[in-house]
Amino acid sequence: HTGQKPFQCRICMRSFSRSDHLTTHIRTHTGEKPFACAECGRKFARSDERKRHAKIHQRQRERKNNGSS
Repeated sequence: HTGQKPFQCRICMRSFSRSDHLTTHIRTHTGEKPFACAECGRKFARSDERKRHAKIHQRQRERKNNGSS
């Protein structure tokens, strides 16, 4: 780690060490949410948020299956 942050947001001037971090950050300004849940359609700015959300549906299915036995 060199501590350098060459990728700067043109909107708020915050700097990042990686271009993908800048891309994700810019979505906080634009409101872009490119990651949609396949089950309910809810949209997220980050893929990890969608993955965490998907666990809700997984738990719902598990409860339904356990209750049907």
